[in-house]
Amino acid sequence: GDKSFSVGGDIRELESLSVDDRWEQHIKKLSSINTAVENLPVPVIAAINGFALGGGLELALACDIRIAAERASFGVPEVTIGGFPGTGGAVRLPRLIGKGKARELLFTGKRIDAEEAARIGLVEEVVPPAKLMDEAMKLARRIADNSPLGIRAVKQVINQGSEKDTAAAMELSDSLRRPLLSSKDYAEGLTAFKEKRKPRFVGE
Repeated sequence: GDKSFSVGGDIRELESLSVDDRWEQHIKKLSSINTAVENLPVPVIAAINGFALGGGLELALACDIRIAAERASFGVPEVTIGGFPGTGGAVRLPRLIGKGKARELLFTGKRIDAEEAARIGLVEEVVPPAKLMDEAMKLARRIADNSPLGIRAVKQVINQGSEKDTAAAMELSDSLRRPLLSSKDYAEGLTAFKEKRKPRFVGE
């Protein structure tokens, strides 16, 4: 929306969920949603306008690319109320921006603006609010012009390879690359290049 991407949990709702099975189920459900977003076979772009705080930022971290409006702000304030970023923030944030800066944000709960978020690599681009959705859609269309098989394989290597050593990550990369060489999309890409036209990929 105009004011917020997402500000995470409603404090009144959190108060109603005592530290019992209901609370644990609530956290697991939110965490599973973020994991499902992260594991989608297609790239997911977060267009962030306004606040992305707590669980809202954790959702954005599960996306592949983040574009922010100039007035966006970011933070993981859970520790300021005695809580913990339990739906992936403490895991994904250090992997994205490095342990040092992640520690600062996670330990202090402070907010940062869009310019700072771009500087530390939390978002890829900052645009005027009026252009946010247009820029996100422009990027989505550019990605969609490419081979869906190639995009899917690259995303899988990025997501899974970062958790492996270099040799294992390269083995994963090779295992996903080889089948593409016999795909219809690869043949179409080569033909389109030779014919100097836009390829028509079919995902096969």
